[in-house]
Amino acid sequence: MFKPLHAALTALGVLALSACSTQTAPQAALPEETVTVTGTEKAFPDTIGSQIVYGTVTNVTNRPYQVSVTPSTELSGGWCGGTLISSTWVMTAAHCVVGYSASQMRVRAGINDLTTTSGQLRTPSQIIVHPYYSSSGDAYDIALIKVGTAFTLGSTVQTAALPSNTVESVLDVNGKYATVSGWGKTETGAYSNRALREVTIPITPTGSDCGSRPSNTICGKYDAGKDSCNGDSGGPLAARYNNRFYVLGIVSYGPTACRGYGVYTRVNGYLNWISSNTGVSAQ
Repeated sequence: MFKPLHAALTALGVLALSACSTQTAPQAALPEETVTVTGTEKAFPDTIGSQIVYGTVTNVTNRPYQVSVTPSTELSGGWCGGTLISSTWVMTAAHCVVGYSASQMRVRAGINDLTTTSGQLRTPSQIIVHPYYSSSGDAYDIALIKVGTAFTLGSTVQTAALPSNTVESVLDVNGKYATVSGWGKTETGAYSNRALREVTIPITPTGSDCGSRPSNTICGKYDAGKDSCNGDSGGPLAARYNNRFYVLGIVSYGPTACRGYGVYTRVNGYLNWISSNTGVSAQ
């Protein structure tokens, strides 16, 4: 789902990675081009692959913490993703839910194909958007959703852990990789509604690869054009540590070309806010 454009970001070729835009993704091999990201030009290769860009089809058995977050009228379409952090709480991007009431949204877990009625469908009882978030900017792009009925945990529905400072110091450092997943657009311009996809990318919390960006964000560094894209917003950037999945980031925004340099809200920067609202603590 593409968040509505701000004038400044439009000029820079930067969009939030949400699903409600009428913008279409590139449909075939394109000439080499450059995109300016807050003053820094980034050169992209001649072609792009399936999106999540250059990713692979996966399933919720591999990513059991992945959920779909959509308005009730968009259940079969690519809107946004989210991360299950307890049986009753989901974490997503603020721009995925701002302007919607809890009763208007739906969360689905344990599903690969959004066009079916399988999996577990829940109606939220509460949506909490970070109080400092503004639709005119990209900072504080985080929201929490409480579902009215708890999800039943099992092989295809599991929680991801929040990273403590110790875990963060191991997983969210320059040179490490993390995996982003979702039902975002493919190179044809269509969403991957029938198949959950994932891609593993290099990340850095401090590098300048993604240009100027808000504090408490993670940069998805360029690696052969791998990226998240439209419809992946709110979804998890996760890594495994000591046999647990930790959600390090939330898909937030990136260049319109969806070929790298995506920006993710850094979950570790919001641990106190998450805990005070949900009771879920870092591990």
